[in-house]
Amino acid sequence: MTPIPSFIYKKKNQIAMVLFVPLFALAFILIYQPLDFNQLDETILPWLNISSNLKNHIISFCIVLIGMAVAAISRTIMTAYTKRRAISYITYIIWVACEILIMTLIYTIASVFASEVEDPTSLFYNTLTKTILILLIPYVMTYIYFIWQERVKELKTIQKKLEEDENTLQKAYIQVLDEKGKMQLSVRREHLLVIESADNYVCVWYLNGDALRKMMVRTTLKQVAEQFANTNILRCHRSYMINLNSVRVLRREKEGIFVEFGIEGLPDIPISKTYAESITRWLMTEQRA
Repeated sequence: MTPIPSFIYKKKNQIAMVLFVPLFALAFILIYQPLDFNQLDETILPWLNISSNLKNHIISFCIVLIGMAVAAISRTIMTAYTKRRAISYITYIIWVACEILIMTLIYTIASVFASEVEDPTSLFYNTLTKTILILLIPYVMTYIYFIWQERVKELKTIQKKLEEDENTLQKAYIQVLDEKGKMQLSVRREHLLVIESADNYVCVWYLNGDALRKMMVRTTLKQVAEQFANTNILRCHRSYMINLNSVRVLRREKEGIFVEFGIEGLPDIPISKTYAESITRWLMTEQRA
């Protein structure tokens, strides 16, 4: 048998139902007076010296409190039961039906006690019908609320996951902006290789799949260096910036230090003395990590 969703019988929701259903029932009874308390025996609660209408309200309040106690006991048992096993839709419907029957018996006894009743059986069926009608609205309202609440929670979880995925995606990509701050190129961080100065432009070397590509963007290398501050894309020469994560070989020659990327068509990039220390420090830090 298909189990009902677990959020229906969560402790918080059970408490909400135990509080809301009887209070709704009390308001309904006081407003519409559906139960048979219209002809109260004058001997009922004579010491209160109050009107029959007020006695009606007092009795209604008392039986609703009893109904609340029944619901509280029932839901406590249900909570303990569901800790050991799942509860099916059929079991839950039977459980609710038993709650209604017990409350009906209480209301019937109260009606018999409070007024002269010739046929208790007819009174029971009449009270059962009215009890079902009284409880049907708050039961349905609470179930709809619980489902809505759970859907809102699920939507928030999905939204949070999407935001996390978006942040992860944004971190995975790097954007190259032009001199006006407009994005001209967005490429995966590990696919960006070299940024080369070309007068008032920069030439961005990157991989698209296995193919080497380059794109001209109107900006300066200084602006790009400011944009990529505190990243692994560092300036290594007055004319070059390199993605240190993509470097394959660091080579020292008489002319100076060069880096190789091992990609056909991409020239070796020189490292000038001005930037050699920062490049070496970064590489040493990465090796220790």
